[in-house]
Amino acid sequence: MKYRELAGIVAIVSVLAILSGCGGGSSSVSSPGPFNYPQTVSDARAMMQAALKSSGAPSATIGLFAGNRVVWTEAFGMIDKANNVPATQSTMFAIGSTSKLIAGMAVMKLVDQGKLNLDTPLVNYLPNFKMASPEYTQVTVRMLVSHTAGFPGGDYRNDVTYGAPELDYDAQAQQTLATERFKYRPGKMPIYCNQCFGMIDPLVAAVSDEHSYTKFVEDEIFTPLGMTHSQFADAPFQAGSFAPSYLLDPNAPDPQLYTNNYPAGAVYSTPDDMGHVAIMLMNGGQYGGSQILSAAAVAEMGRDQTADLPFNPVPAETFGLGWDDVSYAGLAAVGVRGWDKPGGTVGYVTQFIVAPDAQLAVIVTGVSFSLSSPFGASYTVAEHTMLEALAESGRIPAIPKPLPNTPLPEQTPTDAQLAQIVGNYADFKGLFQVAAGSDRTLTISQYSGGAWLPKPMATGLKFRIDGTFSADTAPNISYRALNAGGQGYLVQRNPQLTGNYLVQSIIGERVQPAAPISPAWLNRVGKYWLIVNEDAPSAHLVVDSVRFTLYAVDSLPGYVFAGSTVIPSSIVDPSVSDTVAQMFLQIPSISGRDLNDVLIESHGGEEWVRYGSTLYRPQTTVPVLPSGASTVTIGGQGYAEWRQVPAVGSVAISGATAWKLYGPNLTTPPVNSGTGDGTAPVSTAGSYLILFGAPNAAINVNVAVQ
Repeated sequence: MKYRELAGIVAIVSVLAILSGCGGGSSSVSSPGPFNYPQTVSDARAMMQAALKSSGAPSATIGLFAGNRVVWTEAFGMIDKANNVPATQSTMFAIGSTSKLIAGMAVMKLVDQGKLNLDTPLVNYLPNFKMASPEYTQVTVRMLVSHTAGFPGGDYRNDVTYGAPELDYDAQAQQTLATERFKYRPGKMPIYCNQCFGMIDPLVAAVSDEHSYTKFVEDEIFTPLGMTHSQFADAPFQAGSFAPSYLLDPNAPDPQLYTNNYPAGAVYSTPDDMGHVAIMLMNGGQYGGSQILSAAAVAEMGRDQTADLPFNPVPAETFGLGWDDVSYAGLAAVGVRGWDKPGGTVGYVTQFIVAPDAQLAVIVTGVSFSLSSPFGASYTVAEHTMLEALAESGRIPAIPKPLPNTPLPEQTPTDAQLAQIVGNYADFKGLFQVAAGSDRTLTISQYSGGAWLPKPMATGLKFRIDGTFSADTAPNISYRALNAGGQGYLVQRNPQLTGNYLVQSIIGERVQPAAPISPAWLNRVGKYWLIVNEDAPSAHLVVDSVRFTLYAVDSLPGYVFAGSTVIPSSIVDPSVSDTVAQMFLQIPSISGRDLNDVLIESHGGEEWVRYGSTLYRPQTTVPVLPSGASTVTIGGQGYAEWRQVPAVGSVAISGATAWKLYGPNLTTPPVNSGTGDGTAPVSTAGSYLILFGAPNAAINVNVAVQ
């Protein structure tokens, strides 16, 4: 999964002047002889120490690679804070979506072997692949690896689990796709898509001799590249071999995290091992005297797959095959070709940059301290380290300076120019409103918690001579309207990371008011449903919301907004029918990712909600547990059962495979949880208990009132 939306990071956090901080665990520098980038290493080490100190992240690693060698790798911080166990060079970190690069390599290895053709329809290799839309026969292998297949986005149910893997996730994801329709016509535009990469798992299994995606990668990539400290999270790791996150308790390591979409995000690795990947890619597919990939395969991975798509009016990301950018803006700004693949999963953030012509590569991986404060510095540290290495080696004159904050001359916008940009805009996770004041300046607000809140640095936006709107206080962050494909869009241009370049991207699609929603949908607005088919180890039950809600916005009639465990406020169109509200946004790149239809289903005379493959039951009809002993029976489909605990006291459970206790407001993490039998105190009346068990299992619950 990809955490790329770190807009607003424009500087290096003033880290070069700070030399103290978290201690390093271990480091290595290549033997004397070749140029070893001493200033780059020194400054990057200081940046890493300072970044960990300022973010609170417990551990992180970095690596610098040149040509065919590892220049420097180092680990920082602790993997066990209570016992002062440091991270080392052999400590594995979850690299999240950087795993997609490995998936791209696996596909191209099979192309080299003559077992795959990128432009052959997927159904030719997987005859059982299908979707609700007939266009599924048009999906090709290339579309999977370049984020252009048109899938809704991701099947997030059970995709990330704590303590145990979800071994049936691949089958679940294929079943989900079989019921879903396309977000857009296959091959039309690039939109980041975890579902696309998920289908690489059964594809590789079907055509490879190993009949397993993970085994193929281990045999054809990890082993020949000498990646001895790289593994898929498909089984428990040896204690102390990996860096745990500290999201649930800042003083105790979290259980091992499993990302169950193997091609999209399941690899744990080290900088040294990923350095072997970089060396191979920088040398035309060769490593250690062996040709791992053909030079043609490496070149095709590094070719812009989005350049000839029918719709891509603002090419914010130039997807390669596995790469997010094959003309990485941070290097393009200094005239250097760069490939990059950031990555993130729950509790981990990675940035991997390769400059193939300059023969340099950098990777930074860190553990998050909290969901609200991820180790986002990994992006900035990686970019700055690459730029400094380029400067130190003489490939660029110097590290570029941040752009000056000088406003462009302003002009008065016409009524037509204001009308073109004023209005409501939606992306995959929210709603923006652009409003004009009496002084003809703009304010951009975001809808949150029932109110419009001004977007940071987006008030007092003046019309400039280049046709954009920006504030005097933040002149490098600008906005403009765009009409393309018969639709209006809001485009933002802003500095990135080290602050010496601007990137523009579409951040919202214009949404016009529509006819009022039907009485059936109006009756659902403001109600809550509780998740029932997420498995007990799911991280979403611990770090997200267990509730789903539907709400409407008065200033934008005709639509419903759906909030789930992953996507907080995605807009849907309920005019289709009284039981289906459809996704409809078509925004290239990140802002159009992860959309789903909302389906209303009848279960036992109640209206349940299905969003993607996740199913929710009404909160208002959750039975209240009586005092004393009672029995809760799991239904034949195995859905989890919810009960409300009416009073302060304690609750004892026996016969369940797992259980979790939440407070009355159902916020996460749960106040208590367990596997098997257990007892938990209930400190607040009206708390909620979720029980997991096998189909038709009888679970005994005893409520003791204080």
